[in-house]
Amino acid sequence: MASSTSRQRTPPPNKCGGCRDVLKLSVSLGTAALFFPLLVWGGFVFLPFDAPLMDGPPLRVVYTLRCSVFSVLPVVLGWVVLGVTRLRSSVIGPHFDDEAKGVGLPEVSVHRRFVSDSASLFLIYFLNLSVMSVYLNQDHLKLVPLLTVVFAFGRLVYWVAAAFGSSIRGFGFGLSFLPSIAMTVANMIFLFTVEAGGSVFSLPPVPQEALTPPAGRQRFWG
Repeated sequence: MASSTSRQRTPPPNKCGGCRDVLKLSVSLGTAALFFPLLVWGGFVFLPFDAPLMDGPPLRVVYTLRCSVFSVLPVVLGWVVLGVTRLRSSVIGPHFDDEAKGVGLPEVSVHRRFVSDSASLFLIYFLNLSVMSVYLNQDHLKLVPLLTVVFAFGRLVYWVAAAFGSSIRGFGFGLSFLPSIAMTVANMIFLFTVEAGGSVFSLPPVPQEALTPPAGRQRFWG
């Protein structure tokens, strides 16, 4: 009888809190979708710098690699902070040992998740940016360093917000994920609309000597 009474008095799970968190994350992600093009446009118009003159696709890929140093800085900083946090928390065993022992320190898990997610997002971001830089005009190559700065800023915002448990992490995630979607769509359009003569997939032109017919007597069959 007592057990049935205790079951009846058990309060139902609070679903309002979860719905409120999902709503906050959605608003933060929508805000990132609005701010991302504004940030890129503002930097493209108002920042006083231009990309160096680059003729071929290899130079543009190297330029993208050099600019991506700014994008990888949050990942490297996350590795350093994760190592320091593991040492301070006495969590120095391998990753699978920590999971088997049930070591779930919040400060360690947050930094570990940030590093793993940032590394995968950086690879996708860099590949898309490298392909897009090949098809951009010389005047639009200024977008390459701007997009790398937006990615780094988004990851830093996500990191700080996740460490404090704030819903603003949706804004940082949007700044580092939505540009990848935009670049993927742009690369698909470039692949199917731009001629292959100025792309990295172009073949070298056939020499004129190979196109001229050999000298000699012509046969009736050609």
